[in-house]
Amino acid sequence: MKRSNVNLQSCVVALMAMTALMACGTPRQSVVPATSKDQLAVPKVNLDKDGFFSVDDCPTTHEVLDVTLNEGEYAINLVLVSSDDLPMTTVPLDEDYGVTQDVVHFLDANFDGKVDILVGPGSNRNYSVLLLWNDEKNDFVLASNDGFVVFNGYFFFDPNNEVVYRVTSSSAFETTCTKMMWMGTDLQSEVTFLQVFDPSYYDSYRVTNRYTIRNYYSDEDVISTDDPNDISLPWSEWLVEDE
Repeated sequence: MKRSNVNLQSCVVALMAMTALMACGTPRQSVVPATSKDQLAVPKVNLDKDGFFSVDDCPTTHEVLDVTLNEGEYAINLVLVSSDDLPMTTVPLDEDYGVTQDVVHFLDANFDGKVDILVGPGSNRNYSVLLLWNDEKNDFVLASNDGFVVFNGYFFFDPNNEVVYRVTSSSAFETTCTKMMWMGTDLQSEVTFLQVFDPSYYDSYRVTNRYTIRNYYSDEDVISTDDPNDISLPWSEWLVEDE
């Protein structure tokens, strides 16, 4: 009799739970079913001796997520993300963004512990876009840098200080490294390190010496020197000296 009472109580509880669920209406179903693996898991990336990792250090595959790139007339125009072969999200791209290389990298770009997706090579003079996972929207959204959706340059990430460095070069006579920090989904410039190798181009880049560290917002020089010994970390990481 005691076992029967327990079973009877269990049935009553189950019936009450089912009645309450029916009263609330049909529960909303997730597009992607539950999985034992974390869909938003960040792949392990090894840091270098200074605590940085680059885009090239990030894997091009994910344990759960798959990315399909749709090519338009002259550039990628659609990014499709799926999980365990089921659609998860679709992100349209303007072909004018100029993302033409079919390559993706998985990383934690904004240091929130959720995987993000870089579409494109993440290299200089080649365009990329970055899809950030957004908890509020429960979806991937396009990130921006200084208000621009297109990303250009080599990217280095410092997870300990939650800083991103972008290295670009517009010519053989100059290299610029920019310290950037996240403000929401926009990666904003803070400080730039300019290296201009030919003095005849100093005026073009508004510098008076080979090495210049400049505040991005005030446009004021923090350091202007010809001595590479005056350049310390993290900028010395990208220091180019005379051969």
